[in-house]
Amino acid sequence: MSILSTVSIAVAVAPIIFFVLPYILAALPQKPQFLAKCIVVLLATVVMSVAGCFISIVCAILDKRYVINYVVSRLFSFLAAKPCGVTYKIVGEEKLDTHPAIVVCNHQSSMDMMVLGRVFPKHCVVMAKKELLYFPFLGVFMKLSNAIFIDRKNHKKAIESTTQAVADMKKHNSGIWIFPEGTRSRLDTADLLPFKKGAFHLAIQAQLPILPIVSEGYSHIYDSSKRSFPGGKLEIRVLDPIPTVGMTSEDVNALMEKTRNVMLQHLKEMDRRPALHGESESVSPNEANANGKTTATSVGKEEDETSVKKRRTLKD
Repeated sequence: MSILSTVSIAVAVAPIIFFVLPYILAALPQKPQFLAKCIVVLLATVVMSVAGCFISIVCAILDKRYVINYVVSRLFSFLAAKPCGVTYKIVGEEKLDTHPAIVVCNHQSSMDMMVLGRVFPKHCVVMAKKELLYFPFLGVFMKLSNAIFIDRKNHKKAIESTTQAVADMKKHNSGIWIFPEGTRSRLDTADLLPFKKGAFHLAIQAQLPILPIVSEGYSHIYDSSKRSFPGGKLEIRVLDPIPTVGMTSEDVNALMEKTRNVMLQHLKEMDRRPALHGESESVSPNEANANGKTTATSVGKEEDETSVKKRRTLKD
């Protein structure tokens, strides 16, 4: 069989496998399913990192470098999410047309690439740690797509990268995607890590709006601690832009707190973990026991005080 015939068969069979795969993976027991779906996401990452290099070259030739991330992230999200049974409910998607802007989003786990690829806006580049530059294929793709790499160990170079980023945004009318928490939170509750100031310095320096995006906590569709990856529906909200026109460096803390507070509010509104795990607002058994002991102790003290008063009355 010739190479051309083999490729033709592969191209014909691939779509069938792709659309049948979700049903096969859904039928697996929990732990094998978790492993299989993680492999699917990993393969999608490798495929799109390699394909992204070629897409970047084509987009560069067509003078469309600032849509590279949009095209690749949307394709990756589809290739990874579809087989894993992950679907999305996007609220406020029309606000993604706000550009240029500093896009900030909560950072939960390694699955963020799959989840947030679904809402990656056009005319936007990524700001990432320098170490990602050395990942095979991924680093090449990120470099070709104009990613901004920050050396977190060298403050001077980080400032230089930020200054260059502002110049590029103004020149190309592009935005930047930043995770203000700086690292994956991996939190079991609807909460955010403390924000770092870089994104907000950048927004004020460039006089660009902050565009917050919040993904609900997705431990119901992926939980590495429990080796669980059942898939399901995930809500992502694109919030109203927060303007920075007229702000100065003195407003950085206030802008950061305002952004964090509004993101945290929506994150808590979307949190479904208590309902999923059968929890309720009632007091836990331990709290009940503690309260019971406290009540019993209080009653006992009241009874003792009453007895003392009675004895004193009799003596009088």
